[in-house]
Amino acid sequence: MSSKNVLITGVAGMIGSHLLDDLLERGYTVTGMDDLSYGSEANIVHRKTHPRFRFLNANVLDIDKLKSAAEGSQCIVHLAALKKISEKEEAYPTLSVNATGTENVLKVARELDIKVVFASTSDVYGMSPDLPLNEDGDLLIGPSMIKRWSYAVSKLYGEQMANAYYRDFGVPVVILRYFGAFSPRSNFSWSGGHIPIFIQQVLKDEAITIHGDGSQTRSMGFVSDLVEGTRLAMESDLAIGEIINLGNDEELSVLDSAKLIHSIAGTGKELKLKFIPMADIFGKYKDIMRRIPDLSKAKRLLGYSPQVSMQEAIRLTIHEAKKGMA
Repeated sequence: MSSKNVLITGVAGMIGSHLLDDLLERGYTVTGMDDLSYGSEANIVHRKTHPRFRFLNANVLDIDKLKSAAEGSQCIVHLAALKKISEKEEAYPTLSVNATGTENVLKVARELDIKVVFASTSDVYGMSPDLPLNEDGDLLIGPSMIKRWSYAVSKLYGEQMANAYYRDFGVPVVILRYFGAFSPRSNFSWSGGHIPIFIQQVLKDEAITIHGDGSQTRSMGFVSDLVEGTRLAMESDLAIGEIINLGNDEELSVLDSAKLIHSIAGTGKELKLKFIPMADIFGKYKDIMRRIPDLSKAKRLLGYSPQVSMQEAIRLTIHEAKKGMA
């Protein structure tokens, strides 16, 4: 981009706050928007007085405030979203915020002639057996009556809407399918993924709660890799109109990740595991057994390659978590 004015929605979340740090250090001017319903003000408090950062406490459903925040920007990085839910939670907020909020971002971008980097998710691949998961592959979403799929469907709708604004109206859009990532700023609930939860449980000498038998695998990475890929997408013309996987392609089972965290933490305490049947949490939802990205497109278009190993990412997060508990 010739200019360096960026709007980040969801700036107080894990990815948003780290992206804010990175962009400010690179000379960008950033407006951050967040209603703090999911993100934490603690993640951005150290930047509140920065001369090139302006924060707006607002929801992306408020299109007037969104437009005001976006004025003067050359790019909107749209991270604000409600995350995946269990069968016991309401689905409507996830569907509403993720669908309407994304369309509001695209409407504002069209009116103000702004590029959009839209954060989608690996959840849209659903139960696809075609591994590694490729951007051009078919998607396999589960039964419509299961609430758990509302997050994936809302993000998939956002992808279709973004693609429509690109093809129909010429809005420059990049769609990023994020695979799981974590950092010391992770939301320590299941919405933030299993790694932060496991780290917290190990350090507190609690039983690690594993959904199912733990044989399901995930490809988790450190947030710095997602931030780097996001910035490259912001700055790349080759990425416009594309869907691109971002993340780490190391594959590790949930059970093995629990054992790795326990080993790295070095608490001297015995590893405690508590297995919870999937049906007790997600009803009839069938967990996705393997999730690993094909990163060849990201490497080709963005020059992207993850730099932090799973083991090092866990070590860094545990180190900071221990400091916070001291």
